[in-house]
Amino acid sequence: MAKYAPLASFLRRQKRAEVDLTFRDIERIVGGILPKAAAVDGWWRSDPSGPVMPQHIAFADAGFVAEPQTRAETVHFVRLDPARSISDAEKAEDRSGTS
Repeated sequence: MAKYAPLASFLRRQKRAEVDLTFRDIERIVGGILPKAAAVDGWWRSDPSGPVMPQHIAFADAGFVAEPQTRAETVHFVRLDPARSISDAEKAEDRSGTS
């Protein structure tokens, strides 16, 4: 998950239950270029019968699932528990000292 840890941190700090990011936004957040496989919806979606991928661990660790729109090169992240969005984001801000 190391490459996608900055994305998990970014998502954890969000106060909204839904976050839209472009592929370029994600590349800036992780500090690197996404693989060519990111152009395929399946790269973003976790498959219980498939292998566990680092990006899936990052989204899940932050409490989000990814809904890709690969043709538009965007990803809609949805918090699994929207009731936690504001309180958890505030806790993350308190720990990091940012607002």
